[in-house]
This record gives sequence, C-alpha cells and structure tokens, in this order.
Amino acid sequence: MSYTWVIFDLGGVVVDCEADELLHWMSRLLNRSWDEVQAIVYQPQLLGAFERGRISPQAYYRQLHQQLELPWTYEQFVQAWNSILRENRPVSQLVRQLHSRYRLMALSNTNVLHLEHMTATMPVFSLFEGWVASCEVGVCKPDPRIYHLALQRSGVEPEQAVYIDDRPEFVKAGCEMGLTTIRCEQPHTLEMALRNAGLVF
Repeated sequence: MSYTWVIFDLGGVVVDCEADELLHWMSRLLNRSWDEVQAIVYQPQLLGAFERGRISPQAYYRQLHQQLELPWTYEQFVQAWNSILRENRPVSQLVRQLHSRYRLMALSNTNVLHLEHMTATMPVFSLFEGWVASCEVGVCKPDPRIYHLALQRSGVEPEQAVYIDDRPEFVKAGCEMGLTTIRCEQPHTLEMALRNAGLVF
C-alpha cells in the first residue's frame, strides 16, 4: 500500500502528558486525597465540555476553583495546567524523519490551553500541515465524525493514511474507519511498527 499521510495523536504519542503530576500537586496543596482531586479535575461532563470547546478555559477554572476551593489564580492554574506537557523527543525525531517522505497531521482530544501551549512551545508542531483538535471542532474521539474530518482535511481515502494513537479504543475506532492503525505503547517500538506497516523513511 502506498501511503501519503501519517496522522498522529498528540498526548501519549508526540507529547508526554504527566497528568498524575498535576493531581499530586493539587492533592498536597489542598490536603485532599488524590482520588478526590482526580474525580473533580477529570469529571467527564466538565472536562468533556472543555475538550469539545463548549466552555472557556476561564469557565473550567471557575468550576475547579469552586468545587476544590482552589487557591490558585487563573494565571497560576494555566501555568500548572500546561507544565505537565513535554515533547516526546524520541517520537518527535520519528516525526522529523517521516516529514521528508509523508504529509503529516495531528488528531487529538485536547483543550484550547494545551493546544495553544503545544503549538507555541514545541518545534515539532511546525512539521504538521494541520491538525484536527476536539476543542476546535466540537467532537472527541472515538466519535467517527472526528476521523472523517481528519480525512476530509487531508483529502485522502482511509487506505492512504496511517493513524497512530496510544489509546486502544481510539485505535479501534480508526481501524473501523478503514485507516491503517498503529498503537504507540512505547516510543522505542514505534519505529519498528511504522516500518512493519510499510512506511519508508
């Protein structure tokens, strides 16, 4: 198969997201259990609205401030929220290698704060021709519509693209769309998986 596009998930693939780090900071700060803090910060209805762009970062912060009695200012919250993101260097090196042969896109469930931080601070993002971010399109994986949008924007049929994600349920959804899919479990195994899929770089 001759592929023309490689579509990357962000968090857990191109970007390391140390979510537990944030929860530990907040747990110690608030003198609350890790489980209690996690349940509030990542409550599906609230975080889902944030990741779909249905509420602003300020509204998300206000809810956490109210429910956790969080002493941080909004600016302190943004700094802590973004500090858990780090470019995954081994994967970004693969992105650079693939860039010489293939067109690249990002497809991610993310929020506007993380998206703005990643694009502004991580040089690897200059290699992506574009991205489909849940906070901009109002749909999250594994909803088939977000995969359709990625294919529509790339202008290719599913069989012409390879999709990489770390979450098995998102890999499964991509496979059901007809994409060649690769689950990124460890950065050091991703290169071999890409070559086994037929990519040349």
